[in-house]
Amino acid sequence: MSRAVSKIGNGIRKARRLWLILSSTTLLVVLGIVFAMLLIVVIVAGNDKAEQVSGEVSAINISPEVERYRLLVEIACRENGIPECIDVILAMIMQESGGGVPDVMQSSESMGMPPNTISDPAISIQAGVKYFAAGYKRALAEGKKSPKETAIQGYNFGAGFIPFAIKSDGGWTAANAVEFARIQSHGQKRVGGNRDGQWAYGDQLYVQHVMAYLQPNTGAGEGTLIGGAGSVTVEKAISTGSTIVGKSPYVWGGGRSESDVQRRRFDCSSFVRWCYAEAGVELGPLGSTTTDTLVKQGKMIAAKDMKRGDIVFFDTYKVNGHVGIYLGDGNFINDNSSHGVWIDSMDNVYWKSAFKGVVRRITE
Repeated sequence: MSRAVSKIGNGIRKARRLWLILSSTTLLVVLGIVFAMLLIVVIVAGNDKAEQVSGEVSAINISPEVERYRLLVEIACRENGIPECIDVILAMIMQESGGGVPDVMQSSESMGMPPNTISDPAISIQAGVKYFAAGYKRALAEGKKSPKETAIQGYNFGAGFIPFAIKSDGGWTAANAVEFARIQSHGQKRVGGNRDGQWAYGDQLYVQHVMAYLQPNTGAGEGTLIGGAGSVTVEKAISTGSTIVGKSPYVWGGGRSESDVQRRRFDCSSFVRWCYAEAGVELGPLGSTTTDTLVKQGKMIAAKDMKRGDIVFFDTYKVNGHVGIYLGDGNFINDNSSHGVWIDSMDNVYWKSAFKGVVRRITE
């Protein structure tokens, strides 16, 4: 009898232990489900909050190599109180490194170390965003205009540019960036290379280079305006061209060999051909594409109906002697003898007089 009771008691104790195990497992599963639901709510709320931030610019020409850092950039921007600058930072990474080295924001120098000392992209982003945020907040507090542009140029020139720009014009302008470079270079200019003739200090066109990767700045900025997004093909073509704005000198007859393409040596027509070839659209043979052949591509469009991605022609040394890709907002990207690959305004006196309304649409 006592044995039977003992067995029953043991059975009850085992049953209780099993029940506790099952109850604990069930509780963990329930808690896991609850946590997952809360996480989804937080993410959605965070996205909604991000969408409500005013004055935010949106990256349109960010490569996959840089896009993969978006979460790290978002975390760093939110930690530093500048969630509206997430895409600005991504555009700066495009300009600084294209995501091709671990020190993606080239932050080593801002920390007093030799270039590319940082070997962890997360550390580079944390340091770079912190440095940018300090300048941006000062530009917001003390400046009168263009806080993003002021901080962007300050990231390249150093923090000393920010009070200089604010005192000079209330914030960044293309002119005071050039003047700051002149002062800091002690009047010395570069000789040779893509920046031949520029003052030998930093990148005085850094704002324009960064803004080439962004949609229009909806704030009071004076950066280069880029039109709204077009088709996937158009955006790929424009993204391709934007990667070498200010970095590729004009070469008459260039771009008609694989060697030239690899070295990014183009003239106006070979540049347009290359942009669209990278987007999967062939506009003619590599060795023989010219403005004369491009003007027969696609279909004719009235100037009043042109949109982002159309190719526009100008009467320069001959009828339809120059070509570029229209970006929207009166701007176009092109390779010209004055600046190389550049973003210009069609309202510029020279381009306005040379544009006779010839527009071709390559893709819808």
